[in-house]
Amino acid sequence: VLLLRLAAEPLQRMAPPCASSWLLLAALLPLSEAFAPSLGARALPQRHGFASAPKTAALAPSLRRPVSGLAGLDMKLGALLFACDGVLVDSDSDGHRTALNMAMSELKLDIQCSEEQYGKLLHMRDVQRIEQFWKEVGWKDMTVETALKVYEKKSEIFQRLVSEGKIPVRKGVEKLMDEAIAAGIPVAVCSSNTHAAVAEVVASLGTAKADKVSVFAGDDVVRRKPFPDVYQLAQIKLGVSPEDCVVVEDNQVGLDAAKAAGMLCIITKSKYTKDDVFPKADLVVDDLEAGDIDLEAVAGMAFNMQGLNA
Repeated sequence: VLLLRLAAEPLQRMAPPCASSWLLLAALLPLSEAFAPSLGARALPQRHGFASAPKTAALAPSLRRPVSGLAGLDMKLGALLFACDGVLVDSDSDGHRTALNMAMSELKLDIQCSEEQYGKLLHMRDVQRIEQFWKEVGWKDMTVETALKVYEKKSEIFQRLVSEGKIPVRKGVEKLMDEAIAAGIPVAVCSSNTHAAVAEVVASLGTAKADKVSVFAGDDVVRRKPFPDVYQLAQIKLGVSPEDCVVVEDNQVGLDAAKAAGMLCIITKSKYTKDDVFPKADLVVDDLEAGDIDLEAVAGMAFNMQGLNA
């Protein structure tokens, strides 16, 4: 039925419509409805493009596939891939920056990093982030050795904050993960951070969930984001095609990595990216809960995109 209705859309846009075309459709629609039950929901893709302008807030009803329950959704959605910092948890502001300030205090360094200052460092990694911060504030006594000590202490404190539950999981993340796991869809966390740090965040979700979530990290690949390596590694290890994967990211660097890997990408804005614009994203929301992003919506994205590429 839907396929014939989709075929009718170009006719509806024609002026004036061809009378013989309407007669043909009128004759075929009742016949198609008689066969509709045997087609099933998966045979009726909704062909909506996602690559042009990103959608904001909740998915429009037309973007949701008409499925009942979660059974069979993995037929088109191969894997659900989450970034870590800023996606699973709002860890850049509430975790890494907090841990950095605590580390500098414990090491008796009379300096602190504000949210605004830390936001300018997000494109850098590890010790380089600390060195750059000190250069910007003009700290004359900065040395590579001191920066390394701060980084090691900061990493230790961050993992402690995570294990103590001091960094809350972002809204909607656990619900979406639970739905995917229940449907038998592979779930992974793909990050430029170290494997140990990412594994600690995943472990904070609880053993039952963490045991079912794969981790792919920056020290597992040669090149970190915005290169696609970590997503390509996940795709290969999970045994799925890139076009069957949906990525959840929070920033442009992660979006570039997902797109370079040939995957669909949802952006969930974080504190540091709330004012950014993401024209290449397939969907943009403030968070998964506010955007009403459940497994049906995510599977619908993969289903619709594959329909366009069929």
